[in-house]
Amino acid sequence: MLKTMLLALLFAISVPVLLATGDVRVAVAQGAGQDHDHAQDHDHDYDHEDEDYDHEEHGASGHVSEMNGIRSIHAWMRASHKGDDGLVFVSLENASDRQVIFEGGAFDHARSVELVGFTMQDGKDVYVPLAHMPIAAGQQILLAPKSLALRLNRLDQDFHKGDVMHMHLLFDGSQLDVSVNVEAENAMHHSHAGHIHK
Repeated sequence: MLKTMLLALLFAISVPVLLATGDVRVAVAQGAGQDHDHAQDHDHDYDHEDEDYDHEEHGASGHVSEMNGIRSIHAWMRASHKGDDGLVFVSLENASDRQVIFEGGAFDHARSVELVGFTMQDGKDVYVPLAHMPIAAGQQILLAPKSLALRLNRLDQDFHKGDVMHMHLLFDGSQLDVSVNVEAENAMHHSHAGHIHK
């Protein structure tokens, strides 16, 4: 019920807004794209041989990675210790002419990766798992502190400020390689936030 309400609210707005549903907060900005139905959940194997993966378009060496109209900007996480959970934040833009489904991520140095949304429970900050997040054509979503995030469960090594790690973002059976900058343990934004990428 909560997830259904959240998805309905996502497509009802047309300007940048911090959406507080009462249970899960999502930062969203929607352009003039049209919504498309997506009837099925996806369960795929992800590898670089996937026919939808465009080796020429993706670029995981900088702040921006692109694939088939999907763009990730300024992926980052806070410095984290071995055995802890880490949170990855990133801006995702859908410049394609179709809705895509953001399904989460994959990272070699975590036991698992899951898409999560921020909420409050008994006065405490909590991130709850979400199955997936649709991104309509022309829409942008922001994974940010106290909003959406990718949770890296049980990291197998330390990550220090200044490190750069590499992971995959998963969309409709395709994967986008991204570089993730590690910021200070108390960081609230990417150190290069505010830079314009064209």
